[in-house]
Amino acid sequence: MRGVRAVLAILPLAGAGLLVAAEFATLYEVRVGDSVPPGASSSAGAHHGYALLVIALAVAMMTAGAVAGGSRPAAIALALLGLVALGIALLADRPATAEEGLFGEAYDAARAVAGPALRLELLGGAAILAGAALLLLWPGATPPARRDPSRGRTRASAP
Repeated sequence: MRGVRAVLAILPLAGAGLLVAAEFATLYEVRVGDSVPPGASSSAGAHHGYALLVIALAVAMMTAGAVAGGSRPAAIALALLGLVALGIALLADRPATAEEGLFGEAYDAARAVAGPALRLELLGGAAILAGAALLLLWPGATPPARRDPSRGRTRASAP
């Protein structure tokens, strides 16, 4: 069963890698005609304070706990981290990809264009969430509960 758990670690770790890549990729750029004026583009990390790097690090630690230790709470934490990553992508970053800002006011031909970071964030969050679901639902992904050794025992001597 340990081999099954190790294979199930691939999705959340790949998702963490995608989140790291997204932080340094272009989130959006404002194009005026065929050019991008200086200062008219932003990386995802600069937009939300590199929060996805922290999430990626936490995903790596929780994956280790869920896979090596067979921890259900770590797998649940993975699911929550995937939801947080998707929330950042959809609620914080996606709206920014459609706004021209000051360039839209200064230039009639200005248009905002989403960069690859948003797709990487969405894929990373989805991979983490899917990996967490597999770790929680796959039979044999977590080791069976250990029997309490103190149950069923009698006291050695009476008071």
